[in-house]
Amino acid sequence: MFKNLGDLSVKRSWQEAIGFYIAYLLLGMLLGALTGVIAGITNPENGLELARVAGSVVATIYSVALYFTIYIKKKMSSFIFILLGLVAGVASVFVGNLVALVFVAVLTTRGAEKEVVVS
Repeated sequence: MFKNLGDLSVKRSWQEAIGFYIAYLLLGMLLGALTGVIAGITNPENGLELARVAGSVVATIYSVALYFTIYIKKKMSSFIFILLGLVAGVASVFVGNLVALVFVAVLTTRGAEKEVVVS
């Protein structure tokens, strides 16, 4: 379930994708919390609000960067998956990484694909 977590180009089964989701969700939460704490310490007057915003910004960058890193590592060229990455970024802004990383986990179950144009 938790094998090959560092290899972003591997095609995962659904069970492996769930393990990937859990591991990278915990990593993202740790990264967001750490950023929030540092931002809160730097400005004690408005620390709570600054920590929330900083954590949210880092979480959004984290999920989008992770998504497109996997996209590039898999050498994909599908426009649909580019749009799905943008949807993941929007989901991260409004809902958080809990939903955004679902899109990332789904991407890990895909192999390298080419877009087929039917004319």
